Amino acid sequence: MATVTFVFDPYCPRSFAAAPAVLALWQEHRTRVRFEAIHAGTATARLGFGPDSERSARAFSALRAAAPHLEIPLVQEFHQVLRSERLGRRALTGIAQRVDVDPALVFEALRHPLRREHARSELARGNALRLSDGPAILYEHDHILSSLPLEEPCLP
Repeated sequence: MATVTFVFDPYCPRSFAAAPAVLALWQEHRTRVRFEAIHAGTATARLGFGPDSERSARAFSALRAAAPHLEIPLVQEFHQVLRSERLGRRALTGIAQRVDVDPALVFEALRHPLRREHARSELARGNALRLSDGPAILYEHDHILSSLPLEEPCLP
């Protein structure tokens, strides 16, 4: 089965712009293609992770743990919320409610003792898969990997 991986930066305008297209692909092809999302941290002028990388990676990891079957819709909602409000309890509750997930499940996942390690591991993987300063879409089929970097840099 083919896999589409969206390597995203939740604070990047290019990642925000690509998220609806990835969601549309997921809606149309999810029965035939495996989709995953990898949080790549927040790029800061080619110097590595921005200050909110681990915090937002932990929040996204908890959302995904509460609803793994909604990973791509969660990316879309995560982008939407972070454009207008600060990441916190209210934001996570709103995201969970919009995708019809019990917020208590999200906060239970957030408190998991290994959540910080999961987030750091994902950030390392996302950083390794990052093709430029911004997000990317990867397509893998029959051990052949194709990539589409979303070229505009994601500067704060």
